[in-house]
Amino acid sequence: MGLFSFFKKKKELPPEPVSVVKRLLPRWKIAAPAKIKWQGYKDYVACEVRDLNMKGFSLAVTEKIPEANARVELYFNEKYFFDIEISVTWHKEVEAKQIYGIRFLKVRDLDKEKIYQMMRENFSGCFGKFP
Repeated sequence: MGLFSFFKKKKELPPEPVSVVKRLLPRWKIAAPAKIKWQGYKDYVACEVRDLNMKGFSLAVTEKIPEANARVELYFNEKYFFDIEISVTWHKEVEAKQIYGIRFLKVRDLDKEKIYQMMRENFSGCFGKFP
């Protein structure tokens, strides 16, 4: 370390990204209206599934979710029905909507095949493309 090393320009660290995605499997951006019902409840709640993959999905609803871990029924387009067990991994409130990150705990092989079929039929523009 010499006298002139003091005047050397210091390297700047790159800025950290605002949002770091830690998912190993990216999600399809679909923004699809759906209905969800928790086990033991009578009524379905209107919701929006914003993105989806085989590990989970992002859900936007107007009310808070009653349970963090639950069995639910999820309907898309009155045609696709999924009976799944979920776990809430994160939650935030944006413009009076409750946004949740949902992880599948149990998905039957039949339901996995239905997810692929639904993506091919209804969201072909998103299928196979990731952000």
